[in-house]
Amino acid sequence: MQELEKKQITPVELAAAMMQLTMKSIENSWDTLQPAILAYLSPPVLTMAKEDELVREAYLAALALEIYCIPHAFEEETARLVSIGMGQVMASDNLAEHRLSESITQYYLPRLAAIAEDEPEDLALELVREGARILYERIELPLKPADPDTSLLWARLFPFLAGIVGKWPILATKFEVQTEQ
Repeated sequence: MQELEKKQITPVELAAAMMQLTMKSIENSWDTLQPAILAYLSPPVLTMAKEDELVREAYLAALALEIYCIPHAFEEETARLVSIGMGQVMASDNLAEHRLSESITQYYLPRLAAIAEDEPEDLALELVREGARILYERIELPLKPADPDTSLLWARLFPFLAGIVGKWPILATKFEVQTEQ
């Protein structure tokens, strides 16, 4: 079989496409998480503002996991270029005001690095578990139990996040990252 020629894409374009893929995955899966969220609201009504806040938190968790895993998801040179592109996108005028990188570097990356240092047998599973744990801690719902182990929300949150992350390498099969010029 003949190998199809991959479209050339800049690191910034690839980073933006990866971020869009993550957001689209969250939007497509959001309905599976909503009933569990409603159980922890009093009254059980999800306002648009609260939904926006929760989607943002889910996006931060997924984005943090994806960013942390860039070195594992791509070959070395591609990972370097993707990381540079991601930094440029996060610092862009469109995203800088949302302060995504501050939350990611403050809350997620140190704890994900601590998990990796422990060298668990299934690093990917433990990273997603920790990302979901952080997300659980960060979302504010009035009836949410302090202990996630006793919560329906945790039972829904972990698989929700696990289903979202890990898709970025798919884009590498369709595109070839241009080297710096």
